[in-house]
Amino acid sequence: MLTRTTIAAVSACTLLASAAGADTIVGDLTWTSGQTIDITENLNIQGTLTVEPGVTVNVSPNAEIVVQSGANLNVEASADQMAVFQPASGRWDGIRFENGSDGSLAYAVIRGTYNTAVRVVGASPEFDHCEISDVRAQANEQDVYGILASEDADINVSWSTLFDIAGPDGSDGAGGAGGTLVGNADDGNSGHLNGYNGAAGGHGGDADAGQRGGNAVAIRMTTGATGSVSYSTISGVTAGDGGAGGFGGSGSRGGNGGNGYALGAVGNGGNGGNGGNAGQAGDGGDAGVAAGVWATDPAAQVLVFQNLIHSIVGGDGGKGGRAGYGAQGGSGGNGANTDIIFVCGGNGGNGGFGGQDTDGKPGGDAGWANAFVVENPAVRAIFSQNTVADITPGVRGDRGDRVNSTTPCWGGAGGVGGWPNYSEGADGTDRARPNNGVNGPYGAYADSAGLMASSPNAGVQAQAINNIFSIGAPVDAYAFVTGGSAIIASDSNLFDTAAQEDFFTGSGTTSLGFAFVLGDPMFTDAPAGDYRIMAGSAAIDAGDSFNVASLGLSVDLDAAARVFDDPDTANLALFEPIDMGAYEFSVTPECAADLAEPFGDLDFSDVLAFLTAFGGMEPAADLAEPFGSFDFSDVLAFLSSFGAGCP
Repeated sequence: MLTRTTIAAVSACTLLASAAGADTIVGDLTWTSGQTIDITENLNIQGTLTVEPGVTVNVSPNAEIVVQSGANLNVEASADQMAVFQPASGRWDGIRFENGSDGSLAYAVIRGTYNTAVRVVGASPEFDHCEISDVRAQANEQDVYGILASEDADINVSWSTLFDIAGPDGSDGAGGAGGTLVGNADDGNSGHLNGYNGAAGGHGGDADAGQRGGNAVAIRMTTGATGSVSYSTISGVTAGDGGAGGFGGSGSRGGNGGNGYALGAVGNGGNGGNGGNAGQAGDGGDAGVAAGVWATDPAAQVLVFQNLIHSIVGGDGGKGGRAGYGAQGGSGGNGANTDIIFVCGGNGGNGGFGGQDTDGKPGGDAGWANAFVVENPAVRAIFSQNTVADITPGVRGDRGDRVNSTTPCWGGAGGVGGWPNYSEGADGTDRARPNNGVNGPYGAYADSAGLMASSPNAGVQAQAINNIFSIGAPVDAYAFVTGGSAIIASDSNLFDTAAQEDFFTGSGTTSLGFAFVLGDPMFTDAPAGDYRIMAGSAAIDAGDSFNVASLGLSVDLDAAARVFDDPDTANLALFEPIDMGAYEFSVTPECAADLAEPFGDLDFSDVLAFLTAFGGMEPAADLAEPFGSFDFSDVLAFLSSFGAGCP
């Protein structure tokens, strides 16, 4: 029966109200199958919390679940009754494992969080058949993570799915304000004798730069954290775009000069004020970067094997801002008129200078995208038996435009001289606007890859074995990128030549090995997310099982037998053949008992194959319900099929 429990109502022997805004589990507590739990504020776990199948946990906005030092969070759900952690409304702050805590999450769904779904600080939790999704930033320029491990944490992620993790777009920079006249006076007043000069035009305000886009990473390991990621699917990881730079503000015109004043003498007109300069534009914001798995300074070996990683997309750089316009100068004031003969009239004031226009600003840099990034590892990283597809770097930001006007910025007109001489002031100097500024530069491209390794120190940093790399068509997308003095040692990998021209780039060293294959992986339906390989794929029997024996791979990502020798494909490897990528291609036998060559005939080799699979609890021997367990019902099913023979 479905029950609902609000955390504050649980017995005080297991739950103790503590500091304001938080509740604490101080003993052992089990949320039993079918319960609905409402968490209305932060929940601190100090004992052991066990979560059974079918539990639904609704967490109030901005609350989090914290597993404190010495405590445990164990989720013991199942495939048909997963335990769901989700927001009651809006978004919540996820689960945090503190230093010295532990946990085991099996069949847990964690969704709808701000910034980070699961944060692991110095702890060693395991994630098995979990689903982590729908992670968004709480504010601009924040990065988002499915799992964020730090401070010597050690995580193990297997048979899990991480998707829909998106960094925020940067906001556009604010435009500069228009210039205002100095002294808040447009024009110079008529003086006691000479007219006052016009006020200078105010400079246009400088614009703000666009904000950077937020990074998006499915699994991040940093500051000594390490771990393994296996038999999992990572997709839909999208970094934010950079914001556009703001437009510079335009200057204001200069004030007109005041008129001269006739009082026993003849006053000159005041000079016109200079026009205000244009404000500077703002830079385009840099884009965010995206990664499936990203490890920086791991203290131990990082293993990434038997995964499907696809649709990882870097952000686009923001467009650079455009400069403002300079303003026209003010007119000179008129000289005073007088009836006195042989006395000169006053000179008119000079017109002001037009404002100076400025340059367009740089566009933001593109964001890179990578399936796996390893930086400065203490021990080499292993990237094996993965299918990598559709890794797309962002587009570099467009350059900011220069001011491009055909109208000059005129200086002000000189004032008219006073009668009777009519001596006029000079016109202010004009400043042409065309080509006064220049276009800004474009943002930088970003190199993206299936595997990126970087280190200032020479040595083998990463090994890539038996993978499929179908990166995609964009410029600057490669199978491998090295930085610094890093080395990538590659062997028995498939490069999709229909999708890319270059296999590697960077300042380090990449070795393709002697057994690489160039060809079409022939995915079943990539647009629909089905990256299983079909008959005729260049990946079939092209891998080398010797290279992955230490990983103990017995099944593929479909839980089917990992090593299957396709009778229609020539073996390319020196050892027992294995298909490249996360999936093994196999022809479905006509009958369940037909487990060994020669297929189509049942003989003692099929009996031996069944006994071997049954003893190793492999999927090939799991022939009857209850599936997932190996018992006498599977033996009876095999004997029945064997006795019936192949059709």
